[in-house]
Parts: sequence; structure tokens; C-alpha cells
Amino acid sequence: MILIATNKQDSHTDEVVRKLNTRQVPVFRFNTEDLLTKYRVTLTLGADGKWAGHLTDEVERVLDLAAVKVGWLRKPRFDFDTAGIDQAYREFVVAESRALIDTIYSLPNIVWINDPFVANKSKVKFQQLLLARRFGVSTPKTLVTTDPRQALEFFRSCEAVVAKAVYSGNVTMDGVNRGIPTVAIDEASFLEHLEQIRYAPTQLQERVPKAFELRITVVGDQAFAVRIDSQVSEKTKVDWRLATDTIPHLRFDLPNNVECFCIEFLKAQGLSFGAMDFVVTP
Repeated sequence: MILIATNKQDSHTDEVVRKLNTRQVPVFRFNTEDLLTKYRVTLTLGADGKWAGHLTDEVERVLDLAAVKVGWLRKPRFDFDTAGIDQAYREFVVAESRALIDTIYSLPNIVWINDPFVANKSKVKFQQLLLARRFGVSTPKTLVTTDPRQALEFFRSCEAVVAKAVYSGNVTMDGVNRGIPTVAIDEASFLEHLEQIRYAPTQLQERVPKAFELRITVVGDQAFAVRIDSQVSEKTKVDWRLATDTIPHLRFDLPNNVECFCIEFLKAQGLSFGAMDFVVTP
């Protein structure tokens, strides 16, 4: 049995579940944000030291947590529905709900791809850059700040600048979870929004010229690379995710040193799976 921890708007998981069902692989999807409204959880520990656990969904499917061997940590969310809970207790309820999910993560029989407690740190982009530099990999000039003055100084020190999320890369608008793309910023737009930086941590990077891009997926000791010709379309020159189905994707044979770096980069963070993005300069 495979347990997938994600959210209800994750279309990637939709496709994976369909594939697993086609192959008759048992799978249970846990949309974590619905914990309080569509799932029931029970964990017990007896006087004899034996434990049991069950996760029940809204259609009464019951997952025996002790029988789960593998968990896929996809994209869990924690914006629980607390509308029916007194305002004074909501913060406590949210904290306890997070703790219950952490308890499921920590069950000793489940091997997670990736370990949730390790993955939390590994998703921090700034530490990824620091680690890449220790491996000798080139990284763009970067600033993370809440100081408009520092942002302005950085902007003026670069030929061109892009802005990207510090961490999450997603926002919910009108009930729909949307990705936050990397965007190129011209001077007029930058100056218009400059003072807003003090209210939201902002990541700026010097824009790197691109010949094409690579998405490299690493699983254990194997790396699989795809060349993405992002520069053939104006829509994808800054962020290829905006129209990925409109541009060429080709299998790419990695140089040995790059393949080794990707594998060792994940191992250094305690990860067994990861997807990495590279810019290949002209």
C-alpha cells in the first residue's frame, strides 16, 4: 500500500493515482487540508506495546496505517477548514492537527519519499544555493530581503533581474491554488512595488541568459534529464512552466560530472528523490 500526502488541487497526483490504479497498485490519497472535514484518524497503543492506526476517508475507505510500507510526500497543505470552531481555539486546533499529521509521518513502518522532516529543510531555496556553491556549481547573484533599500541597491547592481518566491511558490486566489511564476522586472515596475518589499520577504536574482534549460529528476542513484527549449517562445523565456505543453521537451544525456553532482547533492540533504532545474547558458 502506498500513501500519498498531498492536496486536493494537485493534478500531478491525479495522474499518478490513475497510473497506479491501472497497474493495480494499492494507493490511498490523503489531502491533508481536509483532515478535519473529510478524514478520521485513530492511533492506539496497548499495554502490551502493540500499536494500530487507521485513516478513514469520506467514502469510508479505511487505510490500515500499520500496513503502509511507502509514503509519497507530494504537496501537503495545512489550511484546515476551521469555520465551525470558535475563533479563540482555532490556533490551537490547527497546531494539534499539524501535530497529528506529523505523527503519521513519524510511524516507523513507513518509508517516505522524501522524509517529511528532512524535506522541510531541503525545500528552502537559499540553502540549496549555498550547498550548490559548496559543490562548485555556478549560481546566480541572489538577494533575499525585506529591506527596500537593499533591494534597490541590488537591482541597480544587475543588468537584469527576476523575482521569485522565497519558499512556497503557491497562493490561493478565489479558492484556486495557483503557482507563482518567476518574473522579469523592469525598472518602472520595480520602483512601483519597491516599498511593498518591507511587508513580504522577496527573492531577487540576476537574470541569467539561457540557451535552453534542463529538468533533472533524481531517484536514488539514477538521474533522468529532459532538455526544455524554453527560449523558442516568448511565454516561456523567463519561466517555462507557464506554457510547458507548447515547447519542445527532449531526452538529454548528462555529462558525467553533472549527473554525479545531482546524485550527491540529494544525498547531502538526506533525500532519495528530487527534481532539479538548470539553466544552460549560450
